[in-house]
Amino acid sequence: MQVLAIYSESGGVTKTTTAVSLAVIAARGGRKVTLLDLDPRAATTKWARVVPEEDHLHVGAILAYDDCEGYAEELGIVVPAWSENIRVIPAARSMSNREAEYADGAEYRLKTSLVGLESDLVVIDCPNRQGGPLIKGALTAADSIVYASRLSEDGVDGVEGARQTVSQFKKNLARIGATHTLDELGVIAGDIDDRVVGTPAVERIAFDDLKQTGLLLTPMVPKRTIVQQARIAGEWYGDYPSGHKVLDAYTELSKKVIR
Repeated sequence: MQVLAIYSESGGVTKTTTAVSLAVIAARGGRKVTLLDLDPRAATTKWARVVPEEDHLHVGAILAYDDCEGYAEELGIVVPAWSENIRVIPAARSMSNREAEYADGAEYRLKTSLVGLESDLVVIDCPNRQGGPLIKGALTAADSIVYASRLSEDGVDGVEGARQTVSQFKKNLARIGATHTLDELGVIAGDIDDRVVGTPAVERIAFDDLKQTGLLLTPMVPKRTIVQQARIAGEWYGDYPSGHKVLDAYTELSKKVIR
């Protein structure tokens, strides 16, 4: 089972779109997928229109207890509009309380909850945090990571900050002799306005900065209004002809980051 974290330390850089897109594409391709919303803003949860049977049955239930083995299997909610193969574990605003959680071993709870999970792929939509308990939990659970970005100053800053956090996470593990593989698979740049004649200077600079990381993946994902419209409606943009260029780009990218 691959556990893939989607991360940036900036908001509004297509992180949720990337997480949902990779998850749905994998699910529609036949894989069993769990999409885990770890962001208290709950963008993935809102898009999927998932509502727990009881208020407390969200990711916060995992983060609150050391003895949470198997919780991920129990908390997933199927999203038939996307695929019968995909389940979403919802987030809630109250998860922000976990940012103050520094109990010993708290960073292992998310990983523990995945034990026994019947999925081929887990995609974690991370919060745009600079470290902290939620991010530590995501990085401990994940075996691979993709950075999401726009061609903007915020997009580049979000990737740079996230990579620094990942680097520090790895160093901390190395200091205590812990073995953990966390592969940086690349940067996915989304919401690119390919209909504009000429490339604005800010986007050129951002592109060069991301390319210098050696992680920028292609193709870059074009901007289409149907994506935002589908999010608002709780639908899958790939079901509409106007979303096919976005779908095609993410489909090609999925081949590079999903095992």
